[in-house]
Amino acid sequence: MANYCCATRTNYFHVKDPVAFKEFMNRVCADEDAVDVWEEKDENGDTVFGFGCYGSILGVEPDGVENNEDFDYDYEEFIQGLSECVADDDAVIVMESGNEKLRYLVGSALIVTSTDNDYYEIEAVAAKRASEMLNNPSWKTRTNY
Repeated sequence: MANYCCATRTNYFHVKDPVAFKEFMNRVCADEDAVDVWEEKDENGDTVFGFGCYGSILGVEPDGVENNEDFDYDYEEFIQGLSECVADDDAVIVMESGNEKLRYLVGSALIVTSTDNDYYEIEAVAAKRASEMLNNPSWKTRTNY
């Protein structure tokens, strides 16, 4: 039996309050490794942030709890927290790519703005585009085996 192995990474984005963002990210957990947060300057000299980890983002630790495996992480709170942190004119794109040997390869993107969020799977996006290119809306394929 194979294990699912993946990595998660974001684009660089602006936040409303860097201190609040860093405090929020201190509560975000992944399944394999710590979530690293990076800080850089954009072309205008403004601070932008990115983050990533090996494994998947699990969500946010409940308040007052640290490193306890007896609770559920809150993924919806993760999305909500990012939405509250990201600048009004920017977006966070959380990309995950993984595989389980060569039985399947996956890729996804979660897009979070200050007012909305959406999720895309590369397999679904590619299959939809292929059906459009073939001018055949009922075209299907198998990518996992």
